[in-house]
Amino acid sequence: MADPFSTVATELPRDRWGRPLIAPPEGGDATAYTRVTTFVGCLEDTYHLSLWSQRMVTLGMSRRRDLVLAASAIDDPSDQYQKRKLNDIAKSAKDASAGDAAANTGTAIHSLTERVDRGEPLSEYVPEEYLPDIQAYQDITRGLQSLAIEGFCVRDDLRVGGSYDRIYAFTEEFLDAYAAKHGGPLAYPPTGDHEYGVPVQPGDAVIGDVKTGHVDLGAGKIAMQLGVYANSQDYDHTLGTRTPLAGNPSKDWGLVIHLPAGTGTARLLWFDIRAGFETASTLAKGVQDWRKRKDLTHVFTTTTASAQAGPTVVEQIKAASSYAALQGIYAMNAAKWTPGLTALAAERRAEIEGTSK
Repeated sequence: MADPFSTVATELPRDRWGRPLIAPPEGGDATAYTRVTTFVGCLEDTYHLSLWSQRMVTLGMSRRRDLVLAASAIDDPSDQYQKRKLNDIAKSAKDASAGDAAANTGTAIHSLTERVDRGEPLSEYVPEEYLPDIQAYQDITRGLQSLAIEGFCVRDDLRVGGSYDRIYAFTEEFLDAYAAKHGGPLAYPPTGDHEYGVPVQPGDAVIGDVKTGHVDLGAGKIAMQLGVYANSQDYDHTLGTRTPLAGNPSKDWGLVIHLPAGTGTARLLWFDIRAGFETASTLAKGVQDWRKRKDLTHVFTTTTASAQAGPTVVEQIKAASSYAALQGIYAMNAAKWTPGLTALAAERRAEIEGTSK
């Protein structure tokens, strides 16, 4: 018999759409929460991302003549099976253009930064061209203390949940090094309440995120995402319990480590997560609530046609009065014509011609 008190690692349960299943704070069965990235994504401007995706598919088609041939065989793009085939062709074309290479590289570098923060050794098989990226990350985060890595949190009133990258705490080592390099103390950006910004203190904690791609076009989404995380609670799915985030991170500012893959450079960016959370909790929630509305249409009358079904092909053949009529029946039903109908039509033709003699 298994030991009921033994520790067994389990993954966060999810539904078939990948949404996390969360035990409600008021009790009851686990319910699906919206992923934070999906929740705030409804306000993301995807125009430039869509254009990039189209360019990658076009480029990939030029490199894969077999995909061009496969696409030319599609004659009904509205058919569900052919639509699925077109989707597969488009994905293969995007892969052929190396459109997903940057994403794969970014994901790998992201994982390596986790190993750095956990104090784990890197694999000896890391390609040399990406070692400068890891070195840049180590240099720019030296003195930042990782209070939490890849934690999962929930915001119950919004019914959302997601994984944040880090919670960083500033140390004296980091702040002293910054002051020595820049000739003055590190401060939070100016706000309406503080014209010159408030100096960062040792022990101050912030929600952190590592980004290996572009951040400018997605700044709004990042600010909302980090804002929701900073205003959430850690969630333990094995117990269904909630606890405050480590270090009580700032609700005003989040920290993004921008590490463009393959460049060997890094920079630290403040993100206004107070504005991000305010937008997420009002506009994003409003959009989500609007999409769930089921009371926008009202039927006030209806009717059902009472037309009777017409004669079957067999009935039409038996009632045909001429050979020309039989030819017309065939022309109208050629796509579903069978050998049996051919035999029946031949019999009817013989009857018609025998009667006319």
